[in-house]
Amino acid sequence: MSKEKSSAPNSESGAASPVRQRRVFYFSGFDPRGPAPYHALYLEEGKKQAALNGLDLSVKKRSRKNRLSSVWEISAVSPGNVRIETTYEFLRWDDIIRRNWPKNEMTMCLRALKAYWVFLSSGLIGKFLHTSWPPSLTLIYPLLYIIAVLIGGAGISVAAAVGMVHFFSLSWWAALISSLATVAGFIAIGRILDQRFHAYWLLRTYTFMLKWATGGAPELSQRIEDFAQYIADYIAEGEDDEVLIVSHSVGTILVIPLVAKLLKQNRETGKGRCRLGLVTLGNSIPLVSYLSGARVFREDLKEVAFAAEIDWVDFSARRDGACFARADPVTSSGIERPPDCPIRPVMLPARFVQMFSESSYNQIKRDIFRIHFQYLMAGEKLTKYDFFAISAGPQTLSERYIEHTSSISH
Repeated sequence: MSKEKSSAPNSESGAASPVRQRRVFYFSGFDPRGPAPYHALYLEEGKKQAALNGLDLSVKKRSRKNRLSSVWEISAVSPGNVRIETTYEFLRWDDIIRRNWPKNEMTMCLRALKAYWVFLSSGLIGKFLHTSWPPSLTLIYPLLYIIAVLIGGAGISVAAAVGMVHFFSLSWWAALISSLATVAGFIAIGRILDQRFHAYWLLRTYTFMLKWATGGAPELSQRIEDFAQYIADYIAEGEDDEVLIVSHSVGTILVIPLVAKLLKQNRETGKGRCRLGLVTLGNSIPLVSYLSGARVFREDLKEVAFAAEIDWVDFSARRDGACFARADPVTSSGIERPPDCPIRPVMLPARFVQMFSESSYNQIKRDIFRIHFQYLMAGEKLTKYDFFAISAGPQTLSERYIEHTSSISH
């Protein structure tokens, strides 16, 4: 083992009792693709990261466990020769996402206009600007993008129609048909450009999350309750050293009511042999918690933040414009933390700039989608943030970040 690996911040040295069996429940963001690309990502990126952190990872095939999850097994051997067996469950809500994924730009635009009216009238955008400007720009620019596509297409089509009538003496009917074709072509160009900018994905995400927050997606609320019961039943019978609930992107919003329900169902969760950890990656919690009508959600957030039964660590990167980097989701949502209450979540930086060479980072940072998924990917250099060591390594969440989580009561 190299000297670099032996002194790595993610080594298991100092762990009181290594994790030998772990269960991970993963809650994705608003992604209609389902578990297949996430399994492939874990397999490919885990191999890359193993060259840095020394974990000898073996990722098994993916299978559909039940209607709520798909699963794959991970075997790892640490540099200290500790064997860890991890069961990784991908919580399924991609079917709900696909049913709420408008493909028509006009439908998407109408829903977006309604959502942005709520965002403006409720003062949400102003609150975003007060908390952190990058997610404010990320919230605004998809709307500007689709307006530019529609207005640009309309403007060019009108100009084309007038030009055809004036210069080529075409009939207005012929000019109208040509202008409609121009609009269709401009929309198609917008779709092609969006593969780079991902504005439509963000629009769909924002409109659906508002729909859910205002009670318009009861099927998702029921799925969250099913997830909570499913995890509670597993913990009651499981013999793991650690159970981790990991969420990414807007999954960090939905995991709050999930964990709140889990805690209410079983107040003994996380006590005794098994530790229960919550990991939020690139959190988007203020997207809902800042809404004036989200009283129930804020109560759930308070329940999770004040619970002694769970270790909660949040990772965010300043370069990630789709998250609220280092903004306390509890206090910024108007929830007062009692003076004697341990601070949860423990908020730690994911320093992507330190994970890559300058040339590599200069390429990566230009892609908002790529940066937002870096939490689930390997780097070129080892840092204190290591998704694969967290999810498959020999230390519990609190042990790995003991210097920051010492206030968490065990």
